[in-house]
Amino acid sequence: MSGDLSALVNPESVALIGASKNPAKLSNIALANLKRGRFRLYPVNPKEDEILGLKCYHSVLEIPGTVDLALISLPAESAIQPVRECVQKGIKVVIVSASGFRESGPEGKLLEEELVKTIHGSETRLLGPNTMGVFVPKSGLDTFFIPRERSERPVPGETAIVSQSGAVSVSSMEKARAAGLGVSACIGLGNKADLTENDVLVVLKEDPDTRCIAMYLESFSDGRAFTTLASKISPSKPIVLLKSGRTRSGTRAASSHTGALATSSEALVDGALAQAGVVRAYDEEELIDITKAFSLVGQLRGDRICVVASAGGYGVIASDFIESEEHGASMHMAELTAVTRKELERIVPGYSSVLNPVDLTAQVTDEMYDSVLGVLQADPNVDGVLMSLELQPPNVTSRLIEIAKIRSLSGKTPIAVSVFAGDQTDGFVKLLGEQRVLAFPTIWRTIRALDALARRGAYLRRLK
Repeated sequence: MSGDLSALVNPESVALIGASKNPAKLSNIALANLKRGRFRLYPVNPKEDEILGLKCYHSVLEIPGTVDLALISLPAESAIQPVRECVQKGIKVVIVSASGFRESGPEGKLLEEELVKTIHGSETRLLGPNTMGVFVPKSGLDTFFIPRERSERPVPGETAIVSQSGAVSVSSMEKARAAGLGVSACIGLGNKADLTENDVLVVLKEDPDTRCIAMYLESFSDGRAFTTLASKISPSKPIVLLKSGRTRSGTRAASSHTGALATSSEALVDGALAQAGVVRAYDEEELIDITKAFSLVGQLRGDRICVVASAGGYGVIASDFIESEEHGASMHMAELTAVTRKELERIVPGYSSVLNPVDLTAQVTDEMYDSVLGVLQADPNVDGVLMSLELQPPNVTSRLIEIAKIRSLSGKTPIAVSVFAGDQTDGFVKLLGEQRVLAFPTIWRTIRALDALARRGAYLRRLK
């Protein structure tokens, strides 16, 4: 099928079919969310003349002019006729939010097949069913039926989220917001009866607001087409994928969730994804962490990492994580040059270590940390710096946050910050993220992000 898919993320007009006056109804919540948008909005309900201050139409066919996008918020068995009317109206994209289709059993499967037949041969495309739809913060497009006071949305940014699960969509947006990471779009695939992950990738490939793509999939609609497409996109827009259904039980659970079918072995999937430049994540935290690293830093020129801390224990822990093959990233601890070590000896206390990790001790000051970071960023043997930012020592202040920002954004060797600030840790991580500084609340998450950046750099060098 063809069809103009730009309406999926950038509609000029939206209809909500099945709009309700009842605040407890999901369609009322979705309408309230859509009212924030910068597009023409038309509620549709044959029994109402006005909802939430908006004129209500009895049919989508009564709406004057064109409609780009329609959200159908009705039970599964009631969705077929409205879709048929959307096709007649020439609506470009229709979102069917209801569950009760293929994932529910044989009867639902037949209903979903009927849904697809309804749009067959037309220019209308279908997202879902069994999906929350689309969220685009830049335009205020929000078809999700989750109240904003229950799940505050992220701000506009450069990361697109694509998910086969509504709950993972919401969770990913919440994690992105907590990390200070902005979102260009969040698209729920649902059952993928028509539009698939490959169709959405084509849209995001052309989207000027998207620079990085985070995906959660339970199945591939066409694995060969996915890897071919991803290999064209990933050099310029990194793709991070959390692919579930890796086990027999996981595959069974995916089938009952979105009607997904597993078609490839894990070894085959891993090899194909790596060749296409897709980075694989294994939980929802890692999905957002790696996406954040790609969005804020991009890549490292190598995997030689220098650790700097004011607590010796953190330096030791970080060193193990960096080098360990079994419980770490299997990267390398950078060997500092003689010039670097000599410069460090002038800055730090005489009993400090100027090897790697660099131990600033509890006598650290803001100025000392600033000078040390500058020296390490100038060392040609250092590809990345892990800054353990501890605010407990008596002679440091919150100005250390600003120093981390200035050094990180200097354009020199990238810095990833591991924040230890007690109850303020999460707040500082979010603040740094909003200021485009790569920061995490644990050492391991920081190193995992550095590892992803190093692997991204190696992939791009292989392409050249």
